[in-house]
Amino acid sequence: MTTSTIIWIIVAVIVVIAIIALVSSRSRGRHVEAQRDKAAEIRQEAAEHDQHLREREANATEAKARSDLARAEAEKRQLEAERLEAEAREHSGDAEAVRRERDERMRQADLHDPDVRTDKEGYRLDEDGNRLEEQRAGEGLGGENHLGENRLGENRLGEPRGTERLDETQARDETGEVTRDR
Repeated sequence: MTTSTIIWIIVAVIVVIAIIALVSSRSRGRHVEAQRDKAAEIRQEAAEHDQHLREREANATEAKARSDLARAEAEKRQLEAERLEAEAREHSGDAEAVRRERDERMRQADLHDPDVRTDKEGYRLDEDGNRLEEQRAGEGLGGENHLGENRLGENRLGEPRGTERLDETQARDETGEVTRDR
């Protein structure tokens, strides 16, 4: 082989190596660029995900604040309900004391009333001499009075006033009212 052929072979090998290096370099550059693009895309997705995450955190914080406010309002209502319940118990106790006092006064009045059959303690008695167990709650407020009439003018049987059935211990006076003999 001649020197010029060897030189041409060496030049050809160098050109081939240069072409391979150039193609390899460009391929590597495209690969690096593709990796950069992929990294930018991932960063963009992460930024969108981060924004979505922040929105969810804000919604969660807002929901917790609403929950805390609702809980505080419920506790406030509970305290108000407890206060009103205590006030109602106090008034109920007062009303019960007034009711007992009224019952005692009515018992004393019955004891002194000649038209009402009572025992020694002032409790009303029925026709057979048994103590009546009825409470006086509502007397004068639509309940029955000592003649067994209600405010509507009806007797215990729902009949109009003046149509009561009389037994041997009862009589009518000149006004038509029922009286009882002791």
